[in-house]
Amino acid sequence: MFRAIVFAIVVAIATVICGSLAVLISIFSRYSPLIYGGVTRSYSRIILLAANIKAEISGKENIKPGTAYLVASNHQSHLDIPVLVYNLPLRLTFLAKRELFKIPFFGWGMQAAGILKIDRSNRSKAIQTLKDAERIIVEKKFSVMAFPEGTRSSDGNIHEFKKGSFVMAINTGLPVLPVSIKGTYDILPKKRIKIKPGKVRVKIHKSIDTQNYSFENRHDLVKKTHQVIVEGFNEN
Repeated sequence: MFRAIVFAIVVAIATVICGSLAVLISIFSRYSPLIYGGVTRSYSRIILLAANIKAEISGKENIKPGTAYLVASNHQSHLDIPVLVYNLPLRLTFLAKRELFKIPFFGWGMQAAGILKIDRSNRSKAIQTLKDAERIIVEKKFSVMAFPEGTRSSDGNIHEFKKGSFVMAINTGLPVLPVSIKGTYDILPKKRIKIKPGKVRVKIHKSIDTQNYSFENRHDLVKKTHQVIVEGFNEN
């Protein structure tokens, strides 16, 4: 419990400082590299240190410098995001559920950084968010992090993928970069606040070209990505 309290205090302080910095920087440039390469990576690093997480990364050679991707990963824990933000050499933005934007400083920082708010309760608004994401991706050449399961796993297994982010990849021509992450569920599973330090394994797979996919055969892209991520997860 002591570790959980210390972790919560460190995260709270880091959230206030980094959220405020993101807001300040965004006044001058909402999509500044200082936010993505500096503030968000530093924030992620602080969280990983506070949780005493050791990450083992393989497959970085599959990331081509200067290429933007739809990064599709399985979702095991709240800790997936800091693990991936800190360890992937990409300028990442996210699709995040609207509830997170209500958190003081954290939500303000997300808003300032241009992270996209998705309203799962409203289909038309969710579709509009994806269209906004497509525009920003093309204009700013961001990579987008997506967790196609839609929520954290409740049992540590990988569940069915939703199709929205893959349609976005097809529409923008972004290659899909599948990522398998394993270990964060054991460290901080859903509905638990106690941190159990440990090792996380991240496997970056070869990207999947979306040029030969369309809205009509999007299911094939979803299936292929799901298969790659599950196989990598089981190998870790």
